[in-house]
Amino acid sequence: MNMERKNRIEEVMASLEGIQKAKAPRDGFAKIQQKLADQRREQPTLSKPDYGWMKVAAVIALVVCSNAWAVSNYWGADRATSADASAYPQLVTDFNLYENE
Repeated sequence: MNMERKNRIEEVMASLEGIQKAKAPRDGFAKIQQKLADQRREQPTLSKPDYGWMKVAAVIALVVCSNAWAVSNYWGADRATSADASAYPQLVTDFNLYENE
């Protein structure tokens, strides 16, 4: 078994005799650069996505939220005014400064 293994190793090593290192072609790098440049030219240019609808939606949301805030503040101010108005006659009767009235 050991002999078969040795023979196989010898056979593989013998098959590598006479092999030379591969040499790169002189203009290989230029060809690669040219192919990459051609691919870039052929690719369709990707345009930036149009976010116009998002701008419109943001403006609408801003208007709706600001209106909701204004209405809620108006109702809160109206309640406070009506509460002050109802308390005023009671205050006048409690602290009657002018007894003639």
